[in-house]
Amino acid sequence: MNRTTLAASLGLALTAVPVVSQVTPPPGQDLRAVAVRVSEAPDIDGVLDETFWSTIEPVTDFRQRDPIDGAPASERSEVRIAYDENALYFGLVLHDSRPELIRRSILERGGRIDKDDLVVIALDTYHDGRNGYIFEIGALGTQDDALFADERLAIDDWSWDGVYFTETRVTPDGWVLEVAIPFTTIRFEGTAPEMGILFHRSIRRKNEWVSWPHVGQEYRSAYAQVSQYATLTGLENIRRGRYIELKPYAISGGQRFDGDVETNVESDVGLDVKYSIRPNLTADFTLNTDFAQVEADNVQINLTRFSLFFPEKREFFLERAGLFQFGAPRETEVFFSRRVGLDSDVLGGGRLTGQAGPFSIGVMSLRTGESGVGDGLVPAAWNSVARIRGDVGGRTSLGAIATAQETTQGHNRVAGVDFTTRFWSSSSLLLWAANVWDAQRRDHDGSTGAAQAELMLRNDRYMFEITRTRIGQDFSPALGFVPRPDQARWGGQFGITPRFEQSGWARSAEVSFGGNHITGIEGVKQSHHRRVNSSLRLESGETVNVRFAEQFERVEVPVRISGRELPTGDYAFRSVSGSARTNDSRTLSGSVSWSVGDFWSGTRTQLAGGATWKTGPHLTLGGSINWNDVSLPVADGDFTATLLSLDIGGAVNRKLFANALVQWDDVSSTLQANIRVDWIHTPGSDLFLVIDTGYRTGDLLDPLAQRWLRRTGVVKLTYLKAL
Repeated sequence: MNRTTLAASLGLALTAVPVVSQVTPPPGQDLRAVAVRVSEAPDIDGVLDETFWSTIEPVTDFRQRDPIDGAPASERSEVRIAYDENALYFGLVLHDSRPELIRRSILERGGRIDKDDLVVIALDTYHDGRNGYIFEIGALGTQDDALFADERLAIDDWSWDGVYFTETRVTPDGWVLEVAIPFTTIRFEGTAPEMGILFHRSIRRKNEWVSWPHVGQEYRSAYAQVSQYATLTGLENIRRGRYIELKPYAISGGQRFDGDVETNVESDVGLDVKYSIRPNLTADFTLNTDFAQVEADNVQINLTRFSLFFPEKREFFLERAGLFQFGAPRETEVFFSRRVGLDSDVLGGGRLTGQAGPFSIGVMSLRTGESGVGDGLVPAAWNSVARIRGDVGGRTSLGAIATAQETTQGHNRVAGVDFTTRFWSSSSLLLWAANVWDAQRRDHDGSTGAAQAELMLRNDRYMFEITRTRIGQDFSPALGFVPRPDQARWGGQFGITPRFEQSGWARSAEVSFGGNHITGIEGVKQSHHRRVNSSLRLESGETVNVRFAEQFERVEVPVRISGRELPTGDYAFRSVSGSARTNDSRTLSGSVSWSVGDFWSGTRTQLAGGATWKTGPHLTLGGSINWNDVSLPVADGDFTATLLSLDIGGAVNRKLFANALVQWDDVSSTLQANIRVDWIHTPGSDLFLVIDTGYRTGDLLDPLAQRWLRRTGVVKLTYLKAL
C-alpha cells in the first residue's frame, strides 16, 4: 500500500461565522427523561385510559428545528414513559389546533411515512453517543424503523425491521399515540441501563419539525445526532435480550425465460436463525437463502461510460449495513453486498454483529453456488468480510476491514484501515486506505491500492469540503464497487445555506460551487467537472433548483455511449439544468426537470416529470417520464431515449398492502412489471406474492423469437418464532 498512501497534507484555516438565531435554544443537552415502572402492561389501543398514565410527569418542552430554529413548538406535545420487565411504553398526546388537517395517508410498513404527520422515538441503548435505533410512527400508526451507526443515517439503514407495537387515535384535540417496544427488540448492557433518548415530531401541513431535546440546524444529521440526545433513567430489573429467533420459510413458484420450452416449477424451504450470544452480541445464520420477495430495481438509462450503481435491497444484508460501510459511498466501496449472489445462489452463511465495550464488530461469511457453463462458469465461492471500529474518545473512531472471495480458481482479498473524527457541530475528517491481493496478480507494484482524505467543515450557514483520492489501476475488490480505477482526484465544494426565518414565503436557500480534477496515476489528465448550483425551499414545502455544469473528458480508448462508439480524443461540454418539486405531502404532488447543453461534442436535451395522487390511505398512483434527445457526431448518433414508469401502491390496512412497478423504455423496447403483495400475518412474519415479467415491445429480428423475456410467479411464507 506504500505507493497509494496519500502524500498530500491538508492545511486549512477558517474563521468561524457567527450564527444569529431569532430564539435562544434551551441550555445544554444534559436533560433527563424518567421511565416509571408499572405493574401491569397497558393495552396498546391508542387510548391512554390506564390510571398510571395520568400520574407520570410528561416531557413537554419541544422546540422547533424548522422553520424557526430553537423557537417553541406551535402545537403542544406530551410524552410519558413507562416500563415493566418486558417492554418500554410510550404514551404521547400530540395536540393540534386543526385535527381535521392532520396528514395521514400511508398504511404500508416501511413506506414514505414522512409524507404524513409522524413521531420518531430515537434510542441510544448503549449510551455511547454514536449508535442508535429509530422508531418512526405515522398518524395512522404505520411503522418504519432504522438501526444506524456512528451518527450517520443512510437510506439502507431503514431496512431493519424491528418488532414493536403501535396504535393511534385522532381526537378533537389532536392525536394520541401509544407504543410498546419490547426489550427483546433492542440490545443494551446490563439490567438497569441508562440510554440516550430523543423525540421528534413532524406537523406536516405546516412543514414544522420539532424535537426534545432540541437539536439545532447546525447539526446536519438531525435526529441521528446521537451525541445530542437526552438521558433516559429509571430502568431497573428489566429483561435482557431474546436468546434465539427462528424464522423458517417455505417458497413455491414457477418461472419461464426466453428460450425455455416449458415453465420451471420449484418448491423449497429455508431457515434464518438469530441467536443472542450476549445481549450486545448477535449471531445470524441463514440456510438455503432466498430473496424472492425483494422488490425490483428501477430501470436506469445509462448515458455515461461507467457502471451504474444499484442499491442493496435484501434484508439479510441491510441490517447493520452502516457498520460494514468502508470507503466512498457509491464511488469506491471496499464492500458492496450486492456483489454477493449477483451471478449465483446464496446457499447459506452466517454473520456476527454487536458491541464489545468501545468496539463495534461485524463478521459475515456466505457460500454461493456454482452457476453457468463453459466460459461463462461462475465457480462456487466463500464471500467473507470482517469489520471492526473502535471509539477512541469523543466523536473519534478508528477501524479496519478485511474482505475475501475464495474460489477453486484463486482468491481476491482486501484489507484496509480508516479514521473518522467529527468535531464542532457537523464537521468531520475522514481518512481511509485499502489494498487488494489477487491470486491472478503476482507483481504487487502499488497499483492495487486506494486511499482517500476528506475534510468537511459544515454547519447550518456554510459548508466547505476538500477531498483527495487515489485509486490504483488494479484496485479491484471482488466484493466491492469501483466503477473508475486508475485515478488521482482532487475534489471540493463551498457553499452558503442561509435561512429566512422571518419570511412569509421563503424558508431556506443554498448556493454552492464545486468540482473535481482527475488524472491517471501517472499524472495524465482524464477529466474534470465544475458546477454552480442554487436552490430555494419555500415556506409551503416546494423547492426549485438551477444548475450550471461544465465537464471535460479525455477518451484514450474508444467508449460506447448507449451503444454508439465514440473515438478517442478530448471532449468538453457545458449544460444548464433546472428542477422544481411540490410538497410531497399534498394529495396531488409532482416534479419537473430539464437540461440542455453540449454532450460529447454533440447535444443533449432532457425533460422529465412525474406526478403522484394520494387518493386516500388505500390507494396511491404515481407516474413519471424521462425523455432524452441526443445527437452525437458519429454514425447513427441521433437518437432518443425514453423511460416511462407507473407506480401503484395499495393497502387494505397496516398488515396487507401491495406495490406494482411498471416500466418501459425504448432503449431495450421492453415492458417490465413487478407486483409485490405483502401480508404481515403476525409481527415479523409475512406472506409474499411476487409476480415479475418482461415483454418485448419492439420489432423482433427473429420472427420465431418469443416476446416474453421472463414470466415469474412466487409465493413465500415466513414465520418468526421467538424462544
